[in-house]
Amino acid sequence: MTLRFKSMKIEKLVNSGTQSIKPYEPGKTIFEAKQEQKDIDFIKMASNENPLGMSPLALKAIKAHAHAAFAYPEASCAELRAALAKRFKLPPEMFIVGNGADGVIYALAMAFIDQDDQAIIPFITFPYYEIAVKAMRGRVIVSRMKEYEIDLADICDKITPKTKIIWISNPNNPTGCLIKHKEFERFLRQVPEDVFVVHDEVYADFAPKNELPDTIAMLKQGIPNLILLRSFSKIYGLAGVRLGYGIAEESIINIMYKVRPPFDVSVLAQVAGCAALSDSEFYKKTLKLTNKGKTYLYSELERMGLEYIRSYTNFIVIDTKRSCRDVQEKLQSRGIIIRPADTYQLPTCIRVTVGTQDQNNRFIAALESVLTA
Repeated sequence: MTLRFKSMKIEKLVNSGTQSIKPYEPGKTIFEAKQEQKDIDFIKMASNENPLGMSPLALKAIKAHAHAAFAYPEASCAELRAALAKRFKLPPEMFIVGNGADGVIYALAMAFIDQDDQAIIPFITFPYYEIAVKAMRGRVIVSRMKEYEIDLADICDKITPKTKIIWISNPNNPTGCLIKHKEFERFLRQVPEDVFVVHDEVYADFAPKNELPDTIAMLKQGIPNLILLRSFSKIYGLAGVRLGYGIAEESIINIMYKVRPPFDVSVLAQVAGCAALSDSEFYKKTLKLTNKGKTYLYSELERMGLEYIRSYTNFIVIDTKRSCRDVQEKLQSRGIIIRPADTYQLPTCIRVTVGTQDQNNRFIAALESVLTA
């Protein structure tokens, strides 16, 4: 017997907030590239992953605790929150741990965005902010850019009584630009206390400490509407483990924990995070490799006469003056996977992760071959 169902009009059932959402487009994986071109030795420089791999101490902890993954994880991530509290000299109650920074972004939106609340998001930035806001049926207000930089003055001009959250990626993904300490401090003083400022610091480890906003000090001073986002994905090489965290006033964190899935941070992610925090050698090694790689790439791009955005992160945006999709396809045919930046409103730009010296050499040789062919 065959069951038959009446045709369902799914559009009548869907959350109205999802109707205008454009799905997030992640960087292409080596597996996906292999389905198109099986015989090529690929390197991936598309998703800003750590080219050195995972923190050795984190990997050791995962192997040592793999037997414990049969059980549910400790829901509040108490041990990891205590380790983070010790690192930043803040109470553990001011931390929330999530399934990557994305998980914390979603918890923020679920906790604080109500229908028709406004959220200000820069025109060129991480697209997941918009997805999270729209899923909660909030309204996105787009602020303009000053060339490749976030325009803080325009954000202030766009604040209304309906504004609930301002999202700022700093250093910004995908441009790599940095809002420096004094500029951010002035901006924060202009934002009403009943408007949250989400300062996404996922790439902050790569920026000079003397230029980066000292947001931890700002929290210690008692600024009530500041929320910080950080991640273990980049500097510690735990992108596949999925581990991020937020820092804010305890009252804010408590509300976020109400809506965060209770077991979204695995046993292995928690022990990996605790171990990674103590791996200062790997941290320094990653920064040294990144800074050396950027210097090399800058020099080669200038030799080739290409424009690029000077970056405070582990990636560089390059203007190829051609269709970024065409450049992406031709680089892929040469074994190099990069990120086309048209999804970020930069149709002639590509974003490339700073790799090892060998990877950087391969990228430059392939790019020069593509652009001179």
